[in-house]
Amino acid sequence: MPNNENETSREYTCVNCDTSNLTIRMMCRNDNFDCNEGIEICINCRDDTNNFRYSDRRECFVHVDDWDSDEHDWEEETFDDNDEEEQRDCNVDYYTSRVNRHNIFKLPYEKLKRDTLTIGVELEVQLRQSNDVSRNEVAEIIKNDFDDFVICKEDSSIGYGFEIVSHPATFNYHKFAWERFFSNSSKYVKSFGSNSTGLHIHISRKAISQLATGKILYFINSDINKTFLDRISGRSATDYCYRDNRLKITNIKSYRDRGAFSPFVHHSPTHEFRLFKGNTKKESFYKTLEFVVSLTRYVQSECSAINPNYRDYIKYFKTVNYLYPYLSNWLISKKYLKNIKLKTGFYKKEEKLCV
Repeated sequence: MPNNENETSREYTCVNCDTSNLTIRMMCRNDNFDCNEGIEICINCRDDTNNFRYSDRRECFVHVDDWDSDEHDWEEETFDDNDEEEQRDCNVDYYTSRVNRHNIFKLPYEKLKRDTLTIGVELEVQLRQSNDVSRNEVAEIIKNDFDDFVICKEDSSIGYGFEIVSHPATFNYHKFAWERFFSNSSKYVKSFGSNSTGLHIHISRKAISQLATGKILYFINSDINKTFLDRISGRSATDYCYRDNRLKITNIKSYRDRGAFSPFVHHSPTHEFRLFKGNTKKESFYKTLEFVVSLTRYVQSECSAINPNYRDYIKYFKTVNYLYPYLSNWLISKKYLKNIKLKTGFYKKEEKLCV
């Protein structure tokens, strides 16, 4: 999907339908004008798959009449014919499969409803230099640890690594699905120390109203919450997860940019949190997951439509802190929560921690 890092704030006129309403400019990375990017199309035309295709390779939208396989199809990696290990890496198709967004993973006792919150995780990782195994061997180890719950997806922006992408699942399922990864295969990869790796978390659209989604949009972009979000996400806003302090709750009706919070993800029934730095540490990963879930629940229940802010969120969180042990311990350590004891018990399969 596009990363609108080169987009400016002025209004554009759609070159396809000549409208200037809700228009956006889709551009390639680094101002590369070799593939007809810079084309100015509106949201409605962008979603018209009969006329426009998205080029993952060039990161732009292209009219079907202008599609050039040499320019827009994925480019195969090149390798030295004499390098057997590199050739083996390129020949294995670990990175070609896709997640099935209709196949939702859940625990046996859980019943899925239309408004059940489901979550998808995209964790970008790089291989550790100390490894004595290849990238594909690490990918195979990770996939085996997850029992087909994730795929490993290539991403040229990551470097020598890949993206671990989960199938959609309930919060309860995620609590236990990652255990073997953290106890085994996480030792082969790293994420937090790199500027090019992030942790993206998708939530299902059906589980949250438009008003509640607008509250998240405001919360993530508000200057009032900047320091709190910088600390909990592990990084400040970047080109890949920018924030816009001009956004209000009502902007959710038309806002479709790919910022720190990306609502209405293209070709996906989800909203996406993109602000978090990647992390392969168990406590930090679950802390992040719990923040997304608890914030989603907060905006649906007790969050005011007037100035959603972290102070009111923490007041709410204090009443439900027992449901989110990793985030609770982090908030205590950072002195956001007081008069609450550190949690020593965490997830238990026999408990139904539905929230």
